[in-house]
Amino acid sequence: MIEATTRDVARFWSKVDKSGDCWLWIAGKDSKGYGIFSQRSKAVAAHRFAYRLEYGPIPDGMMVDHKCHASDCVRPTHLRAATRKQNGENRKGAQRNSKSGVRGVCWYKGKWFTGVKHEGKSYYVGSYDDIADAEAAVVAKRNELFSHNQEKA
Repeated sequence: MIEATTRDVARFWSKVDKSGDCWLWIAGKDSKGYGIFSQRSKAVAAHRFAYRLEYGPIPDGMMVDHKCHASDCVRPTHLRAATRKQNGENRKGAQRNSKSGVRGVCWYKGKWFTGVKHEGKSYYVGSYDDIADAEAAVVAKRNELFSHNQEKA
């Protein structure tokens, strides 16, 4: 890790739009939408740079998780150190191939079936006539099992 100079810090924040709740990186981004900051000819993930400015070094074995789910957000209060497992728990929305559009909910034989996977184990949550009820049940189960998600029922 290269030590940040006053000039690095000023240049970094000049590339951030702070007008909203999320502070968005407005310069170069990678293919997944994460900001890229060039610090003395070395590419650095912008959210990781912002985290280090506010909190210091990222602990060994940890990632920087966006609590807000915005990959281009660099607001330090929206970032936290997390394990790979915790970062994965804080996902938003359903998989791309989901037919229900709700994470953990699928249609089967006239009902909405719900389930959650956690630490290699599958949890059946229930079957529902209404998709809103199914979504509330699966969110409640994730909130019970996961330590790093931010979902609301």
